[in-house]
Amino acid sequence: MRRSWVLTMAMIGLPAAALAQTPPDAAPAPAPAPAPEPAADPGYDLRLRQVRERVEDLKGRVFDSKTRLMVLREQILQNLIVEARATITHVNDTSAALILEEVLYFLDNEKIYYQSNRDSALESGREFQVYSGSVSPGNHLLNVEMVYRGNGKVFSYLSGYVFRVKSSFPFFATKGREVRVKAVAYEKGGAAARLEDRPSVRFEMQQQKVVEGGAATVPGASPVPAVEGTK
Repeated sequence: MRRSWVLTMAMIGLPAAALAQTPPDAAPAPAPAPAPEPAADPGYDLRLRQVRERVEDLKGRVFDSKTRLMVLREQILQNLIVEARATITHVNDTSAALILEEVLYFLDNEKIYYQSNRDSALESGREFQVYSGSVSPGNHLLNVEMVYRGNGKVFSYLSGYVFRVKSSFPFFATKGREVRVKAVAYEKGGAAARLEDRPSVRFEMQQQKVVEGGAATVPGASPVPAVEGTK
């Protein structure tokens, strides 16, 4: 009986002894050493900068192309929508007693022409064009401002005189027509009028039919009578 109990106890203690004799877990393998960094390429930064510059250049070209396309589109739309034209001409019909020093034109409150008499630019011709282009069909307002100086070579007392003339002229632009307006600067009242009251402006207008490549006079149409502008 005693031998059987000893044998049983030996059998129960066997697994513990076996566990005690099991070797400990193996230590974890060391982490691999980091790969050495590649040596710096002296030409890499240069190539990268060249690529960036190329990209910026392409962006600029794309922007310029878009801008040109937008301008072209607006021009095409304007040609399709704006079907009236206007030509405005200045005519100086004053005597030699007055010298035109400055001339300024506005169309619908937008400046379209300015010229001073520097280097006798306004004395070279008595008639010149100040505007020629498309306008929207409908009502328009033309304003002109002029500065005259008395010509002391004609009469010595005139050298101290300066005259300012302002005048306006409303007109209507018809679809498919070209309106031609002449602003004629002249002296009204004759010799009996005071010199300061003489400088004035009258307007002459004519409507013409717009045709391909230019304008043609409408058959049977007559020019609008001259109208003195309002000061």
